Amino acid sequence: MNEDADDQVTELDLRSGHPIWERDALPFATPPLPPIGRLRTDVVIVGAGVTGAFAAERFTREGREVVILDRHLPRTASTAASTALLQWEIDAPMLELEARLGFEAAASIYRRSVGAVRAIAHLAADLGGTCDFAWRPSLFLAGDVLDPSDLREELRLRMRAGIEGEFLSAGELQSRFGFEREGALLHAGSAAAHPMNLTRMLLGAALRRGATLLSPALVTDYDCTSQGVSVRTEDGRQIDGEILVMANGYELPPFVPAKVHKITSTWAMATTPQAPAALWPEHALVWEASEPYVYMRVTAQGRIVFGGEDEDLRDAERRDALLDAKVRTLQGKLSELVPAADATVDAAWTGFFSETSDGLPLIGAVPGMPRCFAAFGYGGNGITFSAIAADMIARLAAGQPDPAQDWFAVDRD
Repeated sequence: MNEDADDQVTELDLRSGHPIWERDALPFATPPLPPIGRLRTDVVIVGAGVTGAFAAERFTREGREVVILDRHLPRTASTAASTALLQWEIDAPMLELEARLGFEAAASIYRRSVGAVRAIAHLAADLGGTCDFAWRPSLFLAGDVLDPSDLREELRLRMRAGIEGEFLSAGELQSRFGFEREGALLHAGSAAAHPMNLTRMLLGAALRRGATLLSPALVTDYDCTSQGVSVRTEDGRQIDGEILVMANGYELPPFVPAKVHKITSTWAMATTPQAPAALWPEHALVWEASEPYVYMRVTAQGRIVFGGEDEDLRDAERRDALLDAKVRTLQGKLSELVPAADATVDAAWTGFFSETSDGLPLIGAVPGMPRCFAAFGYGGNGITFSAIAADMIARLAAGQPDPAQDWFAVDRD
């Protein structure tokens, strides 16, 4: 299937501002582009952000030859704007998934996400990269979507699925963490990381195993048949392979169905480093059962990263114009939630953010595009979904069924 360049690539002004991660990102030397010509490989991956990096690491670990392409420099697009909360909790509560898919499916999806965070931890240990990976508990605060009684029912379902946790009353939450909310769920098993350095670690492993990275390289044409795949770039390169993995983040190509997908805008800030006494116990990841919700985490340097205030907005100029006002709102919400914190802003940024109507990612075979697989880990736990995507696509490409392939299907309604 051939696609015209004008219809093929949806280019977005992905982000603006100054993500805090850029300040201390470890250097990554992008290899020089080889002479223009034709390359042959096993796996073609479009996208050199965190999702493409997970896929490249997985396939090279299996001994496959891999070529990675990205029109951006590696890890500098939406990955740099991530707040990198490595959560197993997803945007759709188990209560919602059970009502829509049944308990066994909901439990399977949540357990798969728990396992994905563990897999990321193992990768960080095995690859020895410095990505500030740290285990963190998570606090899910009661809000206008789930009140305390809803959270108790949510916990019942999670524990039935084998995921341990506890409900904290308003008094327990205040005494243990200092937060004034009506209640919360407390769970172990989430984590935090430096998103740019995590991507560097994964790409570095793939390159050491022989992967080829072409960046910047804009793919303008895709050809996927039952015999193989081929992509061509704006500067005249052609890469032929056995399978194609689309991992280009929020720039969803037109040939990938988008029935459940939408682009929104989000805003985030990072404070100056905090005094230890101003931070909450165990530096738990915090988010709330509200719409829209805010979320926060602590970096390795003791900064609070605080984000949210999402809006259904796809105009980059309007998004950017709102940055100052949104940051003031975030400062106020941070001060209300953590009165001891110094809410001085040291970095602020905004970007596009993709989500799905059912809170699940788009992972799997692309209809009408033989040998082409989508890896779009949209949602608040996108990095966790990215790890799941690498695992799923490796299975599907090997002809093995995956239990989540129908739930995450890219053409679902």
